[in-house]
Amino acid sequence: MISLIWIIFFIILVFFIIGLFLFFILLLDSTIKGHDLATSKKTTKVLADIILRYKPGAKNFYDLGCSRGTLALQIKNIFPHLEVYALDNSTLRIFFAKFKSRILGKKINFKKQDILESDLGEANIVYTYLWYSLMPILEQKLNRELKPGTIVVTNTSHFTNWQPVEKIITHPKIPDFEKLFVYLKK
Repeated sequence: MISLIWIIFFIILVFFIIGLFLFFILLLDSTIKGHDLATSKKTTKVLADIILRYKPGAKNFYDLGCSRGTLALQIKNIFPHLEVYALDNSTLRIFFAKFKSRILGKKINFKKQDILESDLGEANIVYTYLWYSLMPILEQKLNRELKPGTIVVTNTSHFTNWQPVEKIITHPKIPDFEKLFVYLKK
């Protein structure tokens, strides 16, 4: 009986140590590779409404800076017909995203890639939740590569030269948190 208690204690201790190790690895990854904020469920629902209003016949969806793939998985769940591409510059985040998609049985194109080096010419819908400092460079890239009619949705940070067709406050009590900017590429 005592040995069984020690075995259970040891198993719990091992899981705790592994969990703590993974937490610190993810914390270090966020420090080096940039923020790792997931899009909230409420904002994901608003994004789904935007897709239905502006681009219901879209063939694909690009999540730039997908982190661990939470939004990409939710979009694939809501719109199973969409081909979902999710890019991030972190090997660790893409590993976790692919792992989750396999467990959930969702086919998503997760790729470890710098978004500024990716080809977005075929995108129908582009979503970003990135640092403000990346937005001017990304704005120029999207302006060069996207076809007219492409929908771009940015979360919190926005473009300086494009005029959004809509701004949506998703959390009224905190109006600047996850405010969505909807752009239509001309």
